[in-house]
Amino acid sequence: MNYRELMVLAKQKEFTVGGFCEAIGMTRQGLEPSLERHTIAMNKIERICQLLSITPNYFFGLPDQAGGGNYAANISGGNTQNSTESIKALKDQLKEKDKQINRLISLLEKSGFAKSK
Repeated sequence: MNYRELMVLAKQKEFTVGGFCEAIGMTRQGLEPSLERHTIAMNKIERICQLLSITPNYFFGLPDQAGGGNYAANISGGNTQNSTESIKALKDQLKEKDKQINRLISLLEKSGFAKSK
């Protein structure tokens, strides 16, 4: 999800930009680049999902799992299993992406396109 999409959803929930950033424990100057660089912390993503009543899958632009339902409703109703499973799946995907990135960096270094550290 990019910054603009996030702010549209926040405004629909009647948040101001400053109020939303404060609610997730970030500044606007920190939030926007974190979203652009995909470096936002998982606990911030979880908080965003709670505040906006969206699933982590929706945040990442992935299809929601059947029966996953509304993230906030799952949390408030005590049914966190689907959300927990979604978060675990996303963390696993991130680990796999990190492995792929490291393999690509290694290939670039071997080919002379990137300097070794």
